Amino acid sequence: MYHITVYDNEGKKLLDEPLQAQTDHEAKAKGRQLLLDKEYQAYPFRIFHTSGRLVEFLSHKGKKATEKQA
Repeated sequence: MYHITVYDNEGKKLLDEPLQAQTDHEAKAKGRQLLLDKEYQAYPFRIFHTSGRLVEFLSHKGKKATEKQA
């Protein structure tokens, strides 16, 4: 089981929903689609497994957790 949480730039929670997915890849795809559907793709978000494992993350500074700092 996975979960997605989206925040505005002030830290207010905009979305907090479970995602039904079998793999990290599927959770990312479903989460990204949900962000597009709700027009939240520019907001800070996190997609995580309910065990606590972070799958994808966009910080309030617009950097994904997988992007390297310059």
